[in-house]
Amino acid sequence: MNRTIAQLGVALAVVFGWNAHLALAEETTEERLQRVEAQVEELKHGLGTESPEEGDEGYGGRVSFHGYGELHYNNPRTGSAVPQSSAPTQMDFHRMVWGLSYHYNDRISLHTEVDFEHAATEIELEFAYLDFLVTPAFNVRAGNMLMPVGPLNEFHEPTLFYSVERPYVQNVIIPTSWQEGGVGVFGSVPGGIRYRVYLVSGLNAEGFSSATGIRSGRGHVAEAPSEDLAVVGRLEYIGTPGIEIGASAYQGGANPNKNPALGSASVGIWEGDVRFRKAGFDLRGVLASVQVDGADQISVFRTQTIGDEMLGWYAEGAYDLLKLLAPQADQSLVAFVRYEDFNTHESIPTGFTVDPTNDRQVTTTGLAYYPHQDVAIKGDWERWEDGMSDTASRWNLGIGYQF
Repeated sequence: MNRTIAQLGVALAVVFGWNAHLALAEETTEERLQRVEAQVEELKHGLGTESPEEGDEGYGGRVSFHGYGELHYNNPRTGSAVPQSSAPTQMDFHRMVWGLSYHYNDRISLHTEVDFEHAATEIELEFAYLDFLVTPAFNVRAGNMLMPVGPLNEFHEPTLFYSVERPYVQNVIIPTSWQEGGVGVFGSVPGGIRYRVYLVSGLNAEGFSSATGIRSGRGHVAEAPSEDLAVVGRLEYIGTPGIEIGASAYQGGANPNKNPALGSASVGIWEGDVRFRKAGFDLRGVLASVQVDGADQISVFRTQTIGDEMLGWYAEGAYDLLKLLAPQADQSLVAFVRYEDFNTHESIPTGFTVDPTNDRQVTTTGLAYYPHQDVAIKGDWERWEDGMSDTASRWNLGIGYQF
């Protein structure tokens, strides 16, 4: 724990101290939302429709279509453990996502996405929720929602991160992508502050594991038991151009079937992230911690050691080389490096055995070429090491798009 905190302090000091090199290699979330809204308006006018008064029976609504996809080549294939040289090389059309939004009027809208994974051999409902707009500072959302934990879970299109694979901290520690059913409020206030707070279905400890933590405890809102509920929220500051600061928190029960073997299992998560972007530089730091109450009983039930604390962090630096080589270019060639440290056995219940292979460090370096802001061609190399000092590497190629 002390080693990890010391490493984190150095990494975040670098991120916070490099104010002179704030980055601007991709759209902000706010810019992307504004662009989508502009496209909706163009579609409305292109159809030759008028906007009647709200409540008019002639109001035909406004429809917009969006989506994203990504193809991966991994050599060798790996999951959340140090890659094995004997593992096969893999080509996978990992995701093809289609989304549809419908605006009933200026106050009520529906937003949906369906994810066809692994060349459409698996299907997942990414989200499906209704927004009820009241004021900029207070609005209501209900349905199947992506959890506002970390900077990637809600907005995880492949053009929004530079590596072929998503950061491992936001896969193992924060179980991206993670959706739950529920209801909540969201809004923004002057000064560049945004928030989301939801009451949602909780995780299920019957699926927790030693290596992947709480990831398999997600219910995917598929007839998910919901005797236990949770509260989740995120606060963001975007008031200064080139600076984004966020914090997330989650607390909820994790025994939705009321399994007596699990007792009063519960999960708490806290997360913080910061990003600076300017003049082609992009710097980001993320820290996430998971606390599992009742980990001893869960470990007995699962016949494997479940950590009562899981910790992960990463620091990433990137630079758009075309800002230096061709300042007027409308394309980007981003070189990046990211260091991750994550451990699902940061702390374990008394009487159980630590598995050092769950203490993992991954260094990823590579290039991402953007011929268009919504199209990315990527290549990177990963070096892995665990607490047993086992090391290995692999390389990846990928293409990604969004529209």
